[in-house]
Amino acid sequence: MKYIYLAIILVFLNSCGGSSSSETNDTTPPDDYPETPQPLPDTKEPYEYQQWYIEHNTTFYQQNGIDEDAHIHADNLLSTYTGNGIKIAIIDDGLDVNHEDLQGALYKTYNVALDSTDVSHTDMYGFHGTATTGIIGARANGIGIRGIAPNAQIIFLKYSVYGTDSETIALFDKAAEFGADIISNSWGTYNVTPAVRDKIVDLSKNGRDGKGIVIVFASGNDDQDMGNDESAIPEVIAVSATDKENLRTYYSNYGVELDIMAPGGYHLGITTLDDLGYKGLNSDDYSLYNSPNTFIGTSASAPIVSALIALMLEKNPNLTREEIDTLIKENADKIGNVPYDEDGRNNYYGYGKINLSKIMSKI
Repeated sequence: MKYIYLAIILVFLNSCGGSSSSETNDTTPPDDYPETPQPLPDTKEPYEYQQWYIEHNTTFYQQNGIDEDAHIHADNLLSTYTGNGIKIAIIDDGLDVNHEDLQGALYKTYNVALDSTDVSHTDMYGFHGTATTGIIGARANGIGIRGIAPNAQIIFLKYSVYGTDSETIALFDKAAEFGADIISNSWGTYNVTPAVRDKIVDLSKNGRDGKGIVIVFASGNDDQDMGNDESAIPEVIAVSATDKENLRTYYSNYGVELDIMAPGGYHLGITTLDDLGYKGLNSDDYSLYNSPNTFIGTSASAPIVSALIALMLEKNPNLTREEIDTLIKENADKIGNVPYDEDGRNNYYGYGKINLSKIMSKI
């Protein structure tokens, strides 16, 4: 598998990344996990002002020359909806399960290569899975950042960089077994096989008790047609990236199956979580929280969309995958200078950029 993010310089990595503690995570859900909406603490996270992709911070926007509409238009909705009761599976290269901003977030973990619950990073230079997870589920706890769905239950599924079709299928099966409502994928192969395609299509149509598991894929960062990538499967939601100018980033992949845009950054990236340094032992080796220049790419855009879908499902858990798809497309902002066709889409922006406020007003 390739995984598709850009870091400071736009480099396309082809191996698993990141290092963290090797402790096995206890995946047994607590008996008292809240089933009703939980209010967020009346506090701001220290780095929340840098999260330009969520909301408009006047000072930060002015200092960094950010278009006033570059964010997802969360408005005041994030104080009401937090993803409570929604399970989001993240398939990625590893996770710092001991990160201070993810405590209480994990519901289940699974490492397909080891057939175990240990999903720790194994490459000392990477942090991809921790970064994507932070965008979705960093807790509102008065430290670090806030995820878009900070009360969602996270299912983290670690893949092997040398994974086979059977391993990939096993990951999707685990997501369904663990009760995932959404599966977020910031990776792709450009060569999806019929067996993997069939599994994705089946879960999209028949998972979640027939309502369909919502499967989100990043489109990729090679400024090329999505081709035979997982993101080009019609039953998934394919996401490309916008920048601080509220325009398509030059690196975003495109094509007839592109659905939606979300912030991914260029010149100004996505502030999220890093791992806790080399082997999780020394936070001086890496930043605990990435600067706004560190995590850049469609790998950041996909979890933003996945988290927003969690808020949609919190408001109405009975939404089908098709209804969610339609709501996202019909309420997108028409940005950019590429004409949209009579159906309201084009191959470079899909249906436009996601707008949470418009979506939630229609649910």
